[in-house]
Amino acid sequence: MGLPALLLVVVGSVQIGLVRTAALTPWKGGGFGMFSTSDHAGQRALRIVVVAPERSEEIAISPSLQDAADRVTALPGERQLSRLARLVAARERRHERPVESVHIECWQTDHDPHTLAATLHRLCNFTHHVDQVAATAP
Repeated sequence: MGLPALLLVVVGSVQIGLVRTAALTPWKGGGFGMFSTSDHAGQRALRIVVVAPERSEEIAISPSLQDAADRVTALPGERQLSRLARLVAARERRHERPVESVHIECWQTDHDPHTLAATLHRLCNFTHHVDQVAATAP
Protein backbone atom coordinates (compact mmCIF):
# COMPACT_ATOMS: atom_id res chain seq x y z
CA MET A 1 0.00 0.00 0.00
CA GLY A 2 2.85 2.39 0.74
CA LEU A 3 4.59 1.84 -2.61
CA PRO A 4 2.51 4.41 -4.58
CA ALA A 5 3.10 7.04 -1.90
CA LEU A 6 6.81 6.26 -1.80
CA LEU A 7 7.01 6.45 -5.59
CA LEU A 8 5.25 9.83 -5.55
CA VAL A 9 7.72 11.16 -2.97
CA VAL A 10 10.71 9.89 -5.00
CA VAL A 11 9.43 11.40 -8.27
CA GLY A 12 8.69 14.70 -6.54
CA SER A 13 12.09 14.79 -4.87
CA VAL A 14 13.92 14.08 -8.13
CA GLN A 15 11.90 16.77 -9.91
CA ILE A 16 12.61 19.36 -7.20
CA GLY A 17 16.31 18.46 -7.26
CA LEU A 18 16.52 18.86 -11.06
CA VAL A 19 14.68 22.19 -10.91
CA ARG A 20 17.20 23.51 -8.38
CA THR A 21 20.38 22.02 -9.88
CA ALA A 22 19.81 21.50 -13.62
CA ALA A 23 17.36 24.30 -14.59
CA LEU A 24 14.53 21.85 -15.32
CA THR A 25 11.32 23.79 -15.81
CA PRO A 26 9.02 23.07 -12.83
CA TRP A 27 6.29 22.16 -15.32
CA LYS A 28 8.20 19.01 -16.38
CA GLY A 29 9.48 15.94 -14.57
CA GLY A 30 6.30 15.28 -12.64
CA GLY A 31 4.76 18.73 -12.87
CA PHE A 32 4.72 19.31 -9.12
CA GLY A 33 5.63 22.96 -9.58
CA MET A 34 3.30 23.87 -12.40
CA PHE A 35 0.87 25.72 -10.15
CA SER A 36 3.55 27.65 -8.29
CA THR A 37 5.46 29.31 -11.13
CA SER A 38 5.20 30.72 -14.62
CA ASP A 39 8.60 29.18 -15.52
CA HIS A 40 7.56 26.85 -18.30
CA ALA A 41 9.05 26.17 -21.72
CA GLY A 42 6.89 28.92 -23.25
CA GLN A 43 8.61 31.46 -20.99
CA ARG A 44 12.06 30.37 -22.12
CA ALA A 45 13.86 31.37 -25.30
CA LEU A 46 16.74 29.91 -27.27
CA ARG A 47 19.35 31.82 -29.21
CA ILE A 48 21.38 29.77 -31.69
CA VAL A 49 24.39 31.27 -33.47
CA VAL A 50 26.32 29.46 -36.19
CA VAL A 51 29.95 30.53 -36.57
CA ALA A 52 32.28 29.88 -39.51
CA PRO A 53 34.92 31.87 -41.41
CA GLU A 54 33.32 35.12 -42.55
CA ARG A 55 30.04 34.07 -40.91
CA SER A 56 28.46 34.60 -37.52
CA GLU A 57 24.73 34.27 -37.91
CA GLU A 58 21.83 33.80 -35.51
CA ILE A 59 19.47 31.24 -36.98
CA ALA A 60 15.80 30.57 -36.46
CA ILE A 61 14.72 27.18 -35.18
CA SER A 62 13.50 25.17 -38.15
CA PRO A 63 10.59 22.74 -37.79
CA SER A 64 13.02 19.81 -38.09
CA LEU A 65 14.87 21.06 -34.99
CA GLN A 66 11.81 22.01 -32.92
CA ASP A 67 11.64 18.81 -30.85
CA ALA A 68 15.31 19.04 -29.85
CA ALA A 69 14.90 22.76 -29.12
CA ASP A 70 11.85 22.07 -26.92
CA ARG A 71 13.88 19.54 -24.95
CA VAL A 72 16.61 22.13 -24.39
CA THR A 73 14.16 24.76 -23.16
CA ALA A 74 12.63 22.26 -20.71
CA LEU A 75 15.98 20.96 -19.42
CA PRO A 76 19.08 22.76 -20.76
CA GLY A 77 21.50 19.99 -19.83
CA GLU A 78 24.75 19.04 -21.52
CA ARG A 79 23.24 16.09 -23.37
CA GLN A 80 20.29 18.02 -24.78
CA LEU A 81 22.45 21.01 -25.74
CA SER A 82 25.04 18.82 -27.45
CA ARG A 83 22.35 16.95 -29.39
CA LEU A 84 20.73 20.18 -30.60
CA ALA A 85 24.11 21.65 -31.60
CA ARG A 86 25.00 18.51 -33.60
CA LEU A 87 21.61 18.62 -35.35
CA VAL A 88 22.09 22.32 -36.19
CA ALA A 89 25.58 21.64 -37.59
CA ALA A 90 24.30 18.70 -39.67
CA ARG A 91 21.44 20.82 -41.04
CA GLU A 92 23.83 23.64 -41.96
CA ARG A 93 26.12 21.19 -43.79
CA ARG A 94 23.15 19.64 -45.65
CA HIS A 95 22.32 23.13 -46.90
CA GLU A 96 26.00 23.57 -47.89
CA ARG A 97 26.60 26.37 -45.40
CA PRO A 98 29.92 26.46 -43.53
CA VAL A 99 29.90 25.81 -39.78
CA GLU A 100 32.81 25.63 -37.33
CA SER A 101 30.87 26.02 -34.12
CA VAL A 102 27.33 26.31 -32.82
CA HIS A 103 26.63 28.56 -29.85
CA ILE A 104 23.39 28.09 -27.88
CA GLU A 105 22.00 30.28 -25.12
CA CYS A 106 18.83 29.51 -23.17
CA TRP A 107 17.04 32.40 -21.47
CA GLN A 108 14.30 32.36 -18.83
CA THR A 109 11.82 35.19 -18.34
CA ASP A 110 11.52 36.21 -14.68
CA HIS A 111 8.94 38.60 -13.27
CA ASP A 112 9.44 40.90 -10.32
CA PRO A 113 6.80 39.90 -7.73
CA HIS A 114 6.01 43.54 -6.89
CA THR A 115 6.15 45.35 -10.22
CA LEU A 116 5.67 42.35 -12.54
CA ALA A 117 8.47 43.78 -14.70
CA ALA A 118 9.98 41.10 -16.93
CA THR A 119 13.71 40.44 -16.97
CA LEU A 120 15.75 37.80 -18.76
CA HIS A 121 17.98 35.38 -16.88
CA ARG A 122 20.47 33.25 -18.82
CA LEU A 123 20.17 29.55 -17.95
CA CYS A 124 22.89 28.22 -20.24
CA ASN A 125 25.73 29.32 -22.47
CA PHE A 126 26.94 26.40 -24.58
CA THR A 127 29.37 26.15 -27.50
CA HIS A 128 29.84 23.07 -29.65
CA HIS A 129 32.90 22.96 -31.90
CA VAL A 130 32.25 20.96 -35.05
CA ASP A 131 34.75 18.20 -35.78
CA GLN A 132 35.92 19.23 -39.25
CA VAL A 133 37.32 15.77 -40.02
CA ALA A 134 33.94 14.13 -39.39
CA ALA A 135 32.16 16.96 -41.18
CA THR A 136 34.10 16.42 -44.40
CA ALA A 137 34.12 12.59 -44.37
CA PRO A 138 32.15 10.99 -47.22
